[in-house]
Amino acid sequence: MARKPRAPLSAKARAVDLLSRREHGRAELFWKLVKKQVPRGEVEAALDSLEELGLLDDHRAASGLARYYVELRGYGPNKLRQVLRRERCFPDYLVSQVFEELEVDWRAKCMALAERRGLRGTERKDIEKLVRFLIGRGFAMGMCFDAARELQGVLKEAEAEE
Repeated sequence: MARKPRAPLSAKARAVDLLSRREHGRAELFWKLVKKQVPRGEVEAALDSLEELGLLDDHRAASGLARYYVELRGYGPNKLRQVLRRERCFPDYLVSQVFEELEVDWRAKCMALAERRGLRGTERKDIEKLVRFLIGRGFAMGMCFDAARELQGVLKEAEAEE
């Protein structure tokens, strides 16, 4: 028995469907819908309607994503800024506003991540490997070296006690 073809979803219905899964920014949602062959005029009207209803809010989406990337993924400020601007299409002023509201001690986050990752030894190559990892996560180079040196000092003290 053949299925009956479904009527195509409206731009608003598609947008609500995407928003039901996770928060999206306006630009990200716009491009997702345009990519699905929805006319741009319909997309704009649907997004305007969703903003009026309070279902679409760039600030809420950016804040939620920032908290997720910092708390659960362990991203530093540089990587977080890059993800929010490039991958999620949030404007610079909004990214700056979210950073002001975050209240994160980046040094403590960097050190906690370094401790969790661990230092295999006290040789130069081990320290460089840890620093490369931390830089890849978006922390400043100086902060990464400080965390690695501090961790190295702890390891040397532990070896001296044994």
